[in-house]
Amino acid sequence: MTFALIAASSVLVVLLTLVWAREFRLRRALQSLLARIFTQWRNTHEATEPDSKHHDAHDHSYSGDDRRM
Repeated sequence: MTFALIAASSVLVVLLTLVWAREFRLRRALQSLLARIFTQWRNTHEATEPDSKHHDAHDHSYSGDDRRM
């Protein structure tokens, strides 16, 4: 009886380890895929629409000193 319990526990540990490893690989694969999709979307988006934040920062770089005139 003790041998059956130890064997069943060992099999369960091995199966749980394999399931965890598979889930870990699938999660990493999904993260990699999402990163590639977002990078592609960002590159396409930046190529088609200029970023207005960067242009406004350069156009309004004065400190407000012209109010004294």
